[in-house]
Amino acid sequence: MFIFEQVSQALPMLFTLSFRKAFFAALIAFICVNLLFVGSRPVLTADETRYGSIAAQMVESGNWMSLRMSGFHFYEKPPFVYWMMALAIEIFGHNAFAIRLPAAISGGLAALAMGIAARRGAIIAGTSRNDSNMLGALVALASITMALPAIGASIAILDAPIAGLVIATGSALFVGATYQPGKKRVAWLVIAGIMMGFAFMTKGLLALVFPAMMIVPWLLWERRGRDLFVLPWIPLFVGAFVVLPWAIAVTQSEPGFWYRFIIHEHIQRFAGTGTNQQHESWALYLLVVPLGSIPWLVAAPMSVRWWPALARTQSGIRFALCAVIGPLLFLSASSGKLPTYSLPLFPPIAWLIVSGLLAGFKSQHSAPRSRGALILAAVLILLGACSMSLAIAGDHSAEVLGRAWLESPHIHAAILGSVLALWGIGDWISQRTTAGPHRVMWMGLSPVAALASFGLLFPDAIVNDLINTCPTLTSQRGIIKNASTLMCDQKLAHACAWFLDRNDFLIVASPREFVNGLSIPEDDARIIATASFAQTLADARTHGSVVIAAETAAVDRLMEISEITAPAQRTDFRGWAIVQFPPSVR
Repeated sequence: MFIFEQVSQALPMLFTLSFRKAFFAALIAFICVNLLFVGSRPVLTADETRYGSIAAQMVESGNWMSLRMSGFHFYEKPPFVYWMMALAIEIFGHNAFAIRLPAAISGGLAALAMGIAARRGAIIAGTSRNDSNMLGALVALASITMALPAIGASIAILDAPIAGLVIATGSALFVGATYQPGKKRVAWLVIAGIMMGFAFMTKGLLALVFPAMMIVPWLLWERRGRDLFVLPWIPLFVGAFVVLPWAIAVTQSEPGFWYRFIIHEHIQRFAGTGTNQQHESWALYLLVVPLGSIPWLVAAPMSVRWWPALARTQSGIRFALCAVIGPLLFLSASSGKLPTYSLPLFPPIAWLIVSGLLAGFKSQHSAPRSRGALILAAVLILLGACSMSLAIAGDHSAEVLGRAWLESPHIHAAILGSVLALWGIGDWISQRTTAGPHRVMWMGLSPVAALASFGLLFPDAIVNDLINTCPTLTSQRGIIKNASTLMCDQKLAHACAWFLDRNDFLIVASPREFVNGLSIPEDDARIIATASFAQTLADARTHGSVVIAAETAAVDRLMEISEITAPAQRTDFRGWAIVQFPPSVR
């Protein structure tokens, strides 16, 4: 206890808070959480392998305009994020870091944009420039160190990039709207238009919907209804200018793109018809958002009580509330829901939580300590000690740790113990620090090590082989690469394309996104219906060996077809199977 007392008194003296130190705290959090170990976790099937293989094929073919998914026409999304992935592959190679880099950068973009908006909101509320700058840095820090944004920034999907771009668009619109007509307003509206254009080239009309759901309610709340007919024109014009060259090119090269993209990816997805997503309850995000806000969720009760008073006096807080409520209502109304769709909600939530905490601290003359937070710090340190003891136990704990990690389980346990202890010590220090911005900074820094180690501590022994296909699939590399004909279901097709660079497969069992609905002959010829599977297999065996890689249940159904002879070999993994047929005797 004496050591903790000395540390808690000495360290804050080294960090007499200023904007520069708050900014560097946010920068360190971004580097550690979003970048440092982003490539350490295995590439997972099917989303990461799907998007990665599209970008890799773009690099291989040299065609950066017409998207192809293993030779199939891909009309689900525009190319902007695939361009970024492909550029990263060109620079860093064919690996996990390259395809996750756009998501990692986008997490930083969202935090930076909301920090700038929070700074501007504080300035127009009459806060000093130094305190406003500090607020912006702390908001960025809080945004980076929330659980779901940290996880979302480490996955090679489009949800983090679209979140970063729409937050940047909405923030730029807000900042521009706070200036009087003139050069500064025009400059910020131009920035909003550029971000909107890139957002449209990431996920289409969400580039318009999300910023509108943020800015329109705020303007109405501010009784600035006339600005609804003035502010949008520059961003819309600039955004159209950004999109137009690609739109013209894709219309000429891929005439079927717009029908598939608008009808399926927008109307049908929102209505829940004709999509592959499971329909979730409208209340899903009421659970996802609080859990995704961990560890800042602990501070939310203290912060929430100050929001009404802040909203009455600060236009920026009113915007932050609109930036949460508007998109939340839209997401809840949509039929298709995934947890990562809620990523645009977290930066404004960070703004609200940090502002509420600072208001609460400012109103208190002493430096109160939260017993709950001190208990949490003690629990984290205790858990860290337990994990470290398992790491030291050696063979005595091997069986227990082996259930989580396949390789070096004791090293993983030691890392887990270290980061939990660091988190607990950071929380302890924050509660011993004078209430104010300094404490908020320590609250943000304390979970950085734990969030940064997400990739290092990935529990590969728990994850099914159908999700983490790399080890088992590469162990069968020779069999799959040497097969004359390869047949895959949707998940294993993406995995073979990314890990084994084999794109000439036929699709069986569950084609899903390989069916683009446009009856393109070369695509349809590679999709094998169950009714014609036996004949296709027989024909393929006349040309050489055939390998089928698919989910276990799908393989079982195919092997039950009466016309199918017994395979030469079948190997089952956790969740999927590989079946081999020799060439037929002529």
